[in-house]
Amino acid sequence: MAILDSARLESLRLERFEELTGLKAQGKKVVGYFCLYAPVEIVQAAGAIPVRLARADYGSALAGERFLRADACPFCKASLGKFVQDPLYQLVDGVVIVNTCDMMRRLPEALTTNFSVPVFLLYLPRTSELFPNRLQGFQAGLSDLKAWLGGLTGQEWQEERLLEAIDEANQLRRKLQELDQTRAEMPPKISGGELFDIVALATLLPPKRMLNLLNDLLAVLRKPAEAMNKNRARLLLTGSILSEEDRTLIEIVEEKADIVADTVCTGSRWFNEEITVAEEPFAGLARFYFSRTPCACRRPNTALFEYIKQQVAARKVQGIVSKSLLYCDAYRFEVKQLRQEVGLPVLEVDGDYSQVNRQQLRTRVEAFLEMLR
Repeated sequence: MAILDSARLESLRLERFEELTGLKAQGKKVVGYFCLYAPVEIVQAAGAIPVRLARADYGSALAGERFLRADACPFCKASLGKFVQDPLYQLVDGVVIVNTCDMMRRLPEALTTNFSVPVFLLYLPRTSELFPNRLQGFQAGLSDLKAWLGGLTGQEWQEERLLEAIDEANQLRRKLQELDQTRAEMPPKISGGELFDIVALATLLPPKRMLNLLNDLLAVLRKPAEAMNKNRARLLLTGSILSEEDRTLIEIVEEKADIVADTVCTGSRWFNEEITVAEEPFAGLARFYFSRTPCACRRPNTALFEYIKQQVAARKVQGIVSKSLLYCDAYRFEVKQLRQEVGLPVLEVDGDYSQVNRQQLRTRVEAFLEMLR
């Protein structure tokens, strides 16, 4: 039985949407962000409400082709399409974008040109070595973001609110790590799909409310459960961003196997690290966001492969599923190195949110699982 069924999940999303609508009517500002490198703690401390914009489907990608060419990144097209179709996106008063891959760096132009949405582009060095000059430049960008948010909300900056936001975010990350750890058990207590849904909810609900929900879910998981099949293949999922509405691959895989680990930015990489607050808060935030387990678009990305290997060993992974969006060269280029570094069978899949190849995908997944037996 699902730990958080789809009806309750949808109810929580709808309640939050109605709450955000009410808060916006009272003058609160809603700030959207796409990437896990966006410092949501600064958004909260500035008096705005951060909401991750990670919903994407085939319909919104088609709608986005009014603004981007057909062979552009499906996620970027869908994000623009969502500003046309999705009421949650239409609540947004401003967007924080981090210059990760080439398409994401160009998304601000499309947003400001076609939707008149204020955008702050946070510069993150593409090279990930923690050299002092790079860190200093990134921290200066965080200070500029603080000033931009102050202009948007009109609220005076309060350092105490930043410390409170950092503390809440760390608590949330620790609780999600605890939940994720139940996937390491044999058999896992939650599915990969459930974890992705819960992480998506954590980027929408206020941290305190999400912490209460996670405490309730963990209490349920501590109770004795029905005996489950221990002989299913244990897999790791890696690759491009997986949107909230892109669960097809996970559903097909988890019909006959368990996704016990992942390295996706909308999965475990969203919560696998914590901010150190022993130093000046902005310095701690800069060091944390600069040094996160790297996206494939950064170089060197050795830490990403180290994280994958650590997950493989700790969770007794038998095979890897690598899912890339169409035209996402950053992740597709890494598959060769992934095979060499990890030495496990890898199923490489790409797609654009279309459902037309669903049965073909099921056949490939079943053949891969057969090979693991």
